[in-house]
Amino acid sequence: MNVPQKFDMQWLLDAVFAPTSHDVFAILYDTPHGGHADNTDWEERRAMAADWHAQISAIAEQQGFKVLPLVSFPAVAGVNADLPESADMGNSEVPFNDILDQATVVLAMMEVSVTGPLIQYGMAKGSAAEFRVASMPMANRSMEDTCYLADPDELVAEGETIRSAVAKAEAIEVTFSTGDVCTFDIRHRTVEVDNGYLRPDKQGFPVINLPSGEVFVVPYEGERDGDPSRTHGVIPVAGENGDIARFVVERNRIVKVLGDGPRAGGLCKDMDADPMRRNVAEIAFGYNRKARVTGVFIEDEKAGFHWGYGRSEFLGGTVTPEDFLSPETVLHVDLPYAKECPITVSADLITSAGERTAILRDGEYVL
Repeated sequence: MNVPQKFDMQWLLDAVFAPTSHDVFAILYDTPHGGHADNTDWEERRAMAADWHAQISAIAEQQGFKVLPLVSFPAVAGVNADLPESADMGNSEVPFNDILDQATVVLAMMEVSVTGPLIQYGMAKGSAAEFRVASMPMANRSMEDTCYLADPDELVAEGETIRSAVAKAEAIEVTFSTGDVCTFDIRHRTVEVDNGYLRPDKQGFPVINLPSGEVFVVPYEGERDGDPSRTHGVIPVAGENGDIARFVVERNRIVKVLGDGPRAGGLCKDMDADPMRRNVAEIAFGYNRKARVTGVFIEDEKAGFHWGYGRSEFLGGTVTPEDFLSPETVLHVDLPYAKECPITVSADLITSAGERTAILRDGEYVL
């Protein structure tokens, strides 16, 4: 597919969504409140949401699909916490489910990601033709001319190459540039791919991130009687000015945070807020060639390896919001380790027979 040199909304709609006359687009954004202080990037994202809404509305008039009035709501308590009961749509308060019931395509341009609950809603609808979501947490203008312009055909082809290789493994051994090692148990799981394809005939998860380009899997969480998870090891987490904390992982749970710096202190506080945050909830291989490491997680994670902790059911795991102490402590957090990040990785895929296949070396794909 011909990819434009500069961002083009018509190209994006055709390449990613292929809208039909049946489609009704809803564009969502969240707003600051309480513990969520406003910032310049967030303010600019709200303006970006309004601009995208205007552009898509103009195209909709020509192509014959529909666009709902802009939808906004106060940011949720934590990353991937559940959606509020209502939202503002066209200056009227409307039950959130009513908005989602009207929409067939949702673009969610969030400060605090709601990918998890949107996936759950989409899976309940059962068909991408009826409901599909592009989750865009931390979206910004710079992405329009970089990772939003990844070649759709390349995303599909490269995603399948990585997915099929990972699907043959039962474990992934990750060696971090700090020398720490963690082995992730991926038995009893299905490996999925976010390849940027969100057309009405999409199979499987009716949700993508935008930017797209990752192969992901939830490590086995030990839910089968007599079969504990084998995920174990040490995972380093970079802070500022060279500060490094370390998670000690046993049986797919973070059992200890090591370090005496501010990063370790903050992570200890996060873990102590709710025991289910200690669940290792995702490992993923980002492969978007246009993605850059900028400090914005949604783009950083598409440039290389990342893992996440907390809620997992929306990605194929077993930990749900109901397993947390309260709605305010529900979250799913991703931590990236792409080549240009402070810590990067090498990784091997390991089969049940013990055969190894290198997938990453020093942050570079070697498949």
